[in-house]
Amino acid sequence: MEPKRKRSSGNNWIGMVIFLVIAFGSPVSKFITSLIFQTTGQLVSSNILAIGMVTLIVLAVAVSAIGAAVRGTGNINTGSDTRLPSGLPTPPPTMSAGQPTSPFPGSPRFEPMINPRILAVGIIGLVLFGGIFLAILSISGAL
Repeated sequence: MEPKRKRSSGNNWIGMVIFLVIAFGSPVSKFITSLIFQTTGQLVSSNILAIGMVTLIVLAVAVSAIGAAVRGTGNINTGSDTRLPSGLPTPPPTMSAGQPTSPFPGSPRFEPMINPRILAVGIIGLVLFGGIFLAILSISGAL
């Protein structure tokens, strides 16, 4: 039996580009604006440059999605997989005579999503840092 492979849409690089633009946006935008001014003589503001970058990213995503749809490698499930299972089904487990039979299953058991100890440490840390922050604000006279 073949393991299922997760299909990549090819848009993984876009997240990295957006991160780099956010992290290094100011120096890069100043460099690009000065480069455009030296090349064309047109003064470009940072707002227009940001709009242009966002537009280029949106266009790149759209072109990549259209290319993936044309190639047929998108994440759309068309239901065309008609293979049957290759193995025989396993029979259900039989119950022994010593176990009591009940028409209802036992009580449901829910596992917590977050470990209670980690949650308690997080809440204590939040209260502690909040108290420190309020103390610093009151000492500095901001409150």
